[in-house]
Amino acid sequence: MKKIAVIVRDRQAEALRMAIGLTVLNKVDVYVLDGKLEASGDIAMNLEMIREIRMGFYTNTKMNEDIAYMPMEDIAKRLLEYDNILPY
Repeated sequence: MKKIAVIVRDRQAEALRMAIGLTVLNKVDVYVLDGKLEASGDIAMNLEMIREIRMGFYTNTKMNEDIAYMPMEDIAKRLLEYDNILPY
């Protein structure tokens, strides 16, 4: 089992869909960086799944009220622990 971080910036729906798919054989955490996650359409459906499977879900901005806040310094330290980091 690999430990994978998915970094969400521009392609939000694609990033969340990929993160959910990777959970089948891996430990996956999602980090929403530097902006608000638009919770509509496909993204809303993926958010529901992320919460159901209790995936690690973090953000470095307080604009995302329903996501656990983590300062960028802490995120940077945690990223060193992952086998793979996938930026979107």
